[in-house]
Amino acid sequence: MQDYNSYKVDRDLILEYNQVTLDNTLPVDILGVKVGNLSREQAVVTIMNLIERGGTYHVAFLNPWKLEKTKSGKKNKATFPTVDLMIAAGAGIQWASRRLKNPIKERISTLSLMMDLIRISELKEYKIFIIGGKPETTELVFSNIKRSFPNIRIVGRHGGFFNTEREKAVVEAIRKSETNIAFVGLGFPLEDRWIHKFKKEFRNTVFISVGGTFDVLSGNKKKAPTFMTEKGLDWFYRIISRPWRFGRFLRTLKFFIHSVFRGFRVKRKKP
Repeated sequence: MQDYNSYKVDRDLILEYNQVTLDNTLPVDILGVKVGNLSREQAVVTIMNLIERGGTYHVAFLNPWKLEKTKSGKKNKATFPTVDLMIAAGAGIQWASRRLKNPIKERISTLSLMMDLIRISELKEYKIFIIGGKPETTELVFSNIKRSFPNIRIVGRHGGFFNTEREKAVVEAIRKSETNIAFVGLGFPLEDRWIHKFKKEFRNTVFISVGGTFDVLSGNKKKAPTFMTEKGLDWFYRIISRPWRFGRFLRTLKFFIHSVFRGFRVKRKKP
């Protein structure tokens, strides 16, 4: 198991976030998908504002593979238009924004933003619900978070394997808990479809698609070394640690580069 006390620092985080402005944060169009032009701090503040405003929202993270699957698969075409806040997670998304002459400030890793939100949730007493992963993985995530953030209000947790009947019970548990943030780790695109399916049944919850982040938080998988993450090479770490994904990487790379350059040519032709 991994200790996340490194995310707890001796400073007034609430004061710092109160000083963050949301200037110049208009979404950037990346091949038809609106992506928030946000720094990591601005992303946290934006989600805090959604919680304080009230209502139900869907936050998701975009990388080239998800974009390729959305554009090429009919089943996934309706996934992203219903997302309220799309965050650039993959280095390729930031590269594409630069190529299209509308650069995104920062790529934000799912794990980093999730830990920032957990830290601020402990301070502001936001309620959190965890959905996804194997039951034992979910329990490890819960215990690891509670160990590093003992005052965190995790009001519920449930593994990601459930039938229709159990699913109803999970939805009801989330609704009764009146959670502020629900981290959903069912994998793409299942988690986004699940949120879209049940989103209207809630009143004041921010649902956040976190993919396989629970596997890292539980300690079952190692995260990319910091120096690779800082240089945007976490995708390379995933390939060398899981080489069977290399074929998928090549298909995505071919689609992505072709689409970006085609979009760039179309943009240049516009008067």
